[in-house]
Amino acid sequence: MGRYNLLDEKWIMVLREDTGQTEKVSLKEVFAHAGDYYDLAGEMKTQDFAVLRVLLAVLQTVFSRFDSEGNPYDFIEINENTFQQLEPVDREDLPDDEDPYFETWLNLWKRGKFPEIVQEYLEAWRDHFYLFDDKYPFYQVTPGEMDALANGGGQFFGKNLNRMISESNNKIALFAPVTGEEKDKLCDDQLARWLIMFQGYTGTGDKKKVNDTNRSCSKGWLYDLGGIYLKGHNLFETLMLNCILSSDFDKKLDDEIMKIQIPSWERSPLENVDIYFKNQVDNRTSLYTNWSRAISFMNDYQEGTPFSCFIAKLPEINHVENFIEPMTCWGWNNTGENKNRFTPKKHRPDEAVWRHFNVLMGIGEGGEHFRQPGILAWYHKVCENGLVGKLQHFKVVICSVSMRDDGNATSWSPVDEIIDEIQMETAVLIDDNKDGWIELINTLVDDTKSRIEKTLVPFVRQISAIRGYDSKDYHLVEQERERLYLEIDQSFRDWLYKIKETDSMNDKALEWYVILKKAIQNRGDEISRSANLRDLKGIEKDKKILNIATAYNEFKRNIVVQFKFLKEGGR
Repeated sequence: MGRYNLLDEKWIMVLREDTGQTEKVSLKEVFAHAGDYYDLAGEMKTQDFAVLRVLLAVLQTVFSRFDSEGNPYDFIEINENTFQQLEPVDREDLPDDEDPYFETWLNLWKRGKFPEIVQEYLEAWRDHFYLFDDKYPFYQVTPGEMDALANGGGQFFGKNLNRMISESNNKIALFAPVTGEEKDKLCDDQLARWLIMFQGYTGTGDKKKVNDTNRSCSKGWLYDLGGIYLKGHNLFETLMLNCILSSDFDKKLDDEIMKIQIPSWERSPLENVDIYFKNQVDNRTSLYTNWSRAISFMNDYQEGTPFSCFIAKLPEINHVENFIEPMTCWGWNNTGENKNRFTPKKHRPDEAVWRHFNVLMGIGEGGEHFRQPGILAWYHKVCENGLVGKLQHFKVVICSVSMRDDGNATSWSPVDEIIDEIQMETAVLIDDNKDGWIELINTLVDDTKSRIEKTLVPFVRQISAIRGYDSKDYHLVEQERERLYLEIDQSFRDWLYKIKETDSMNDKALEWYVILKKAIQNRGDEISRSANLRDLKGIEKDKKILNIATAYNEFKRNIVVQFKFLKEGGR
């Protein structure tokens, strides 16, 4: 008999919209009352991202087979007991004058809640949602299967699975939220969340491999993503905004929606292992519920005791131009084995996502070297086909999430998460015409970088020289540059948030330049005021005295040159 069924047990952490309090809900409850919850509220945002994708896999599976009323599409044959789709859809079978999948999406959005078919589908697969089971353990293989696949696998402990600790067997995590034996103790609801997250953010420190494979092994698909998702006013809206029920928005997807969506729970444990050796993670729900490891829990585990399990590595999923993944930024490779092709691009630590606006929006010079995240392309379709009027002034929240690693290729241990978000009016976001808002914002971001490099950076380099630092020592330059970016960060976010489609582009651009000029000036003034005796005395360079005063005067001249288009008085 299975134990701890995720359909009924309360394991998903949510933030209630009415009380602002967190609570735990079951898988069935989260879909029945999604509109009552503001957001997921697990231990980490990376964990929430992994859980969000499981929830999306349920919706994408159900509504690739059933319409908003819970009726099977006329062109799909469904197994009445399992609700599985029996054959892929042929595009010729679809109506010529409409997209039935997108019509389903529109109808779901309008009704504001999910129909009963979601609950019925989950019930049909109840036996595959037990966290502990001797046949279909959720996201796992059975102990007997682990013995056959990897001679029992390598032992793994609670402190390894819990990503707030991520302690290895060789190095103690000194600043963990708990100590000693408590590090290995996990409640069943924690186990469910950390299991899902671990399959997405794994690392490579463990040794055992399934079938002793020589193939490159996964460190977790999510680990390599520059994760992107859209957040609505509540969890229902968030789920809907990220639920892609069409492929017409992207010609490179090759009718992805026509494929049978097969989440991991619709396969047996061994079938789930097999698809990684056969490169059969070829549909979105398989990707959303992918495994990086064969994992086996002990069925007799009891809460309050130290937890351990057994794991073994699985082959990694193809990263190169795997565009069925919509929730990532993409980077163009100019060198290396993936030269002239796209691969997922992680977010950079300590740099606001707006500083890489061109990567986020998939725009820039040489347009073929940029690709928009699929989720943003999908949102364009949503707005341009039926909801543009209603969503025109909707403040869309674009969230970014990545996991920072330790830089050690033998372990890739997680050390921190990289999270950020920006907000803007929908009408601004979808205005991607050549002379539209997105192009203007991207130009201003590039201009911001350029004017900082031509004003503050030369000033700080001169101070660095005065203080006797080596010409290749950029630590002072990088320090002051990042201080300036930190100071303008909230100003840029506020400026972006307040843009309305009807605003004058010229006026908004000038508004930002005024903010930027003042911030650069203030940073330079602060540096000048903190000068020491050596800065005042200076050095001789090119038969002239270079000190803080001469450097500051040149800094002021550079500001005048870079912002000469602004009128007197700052405008």
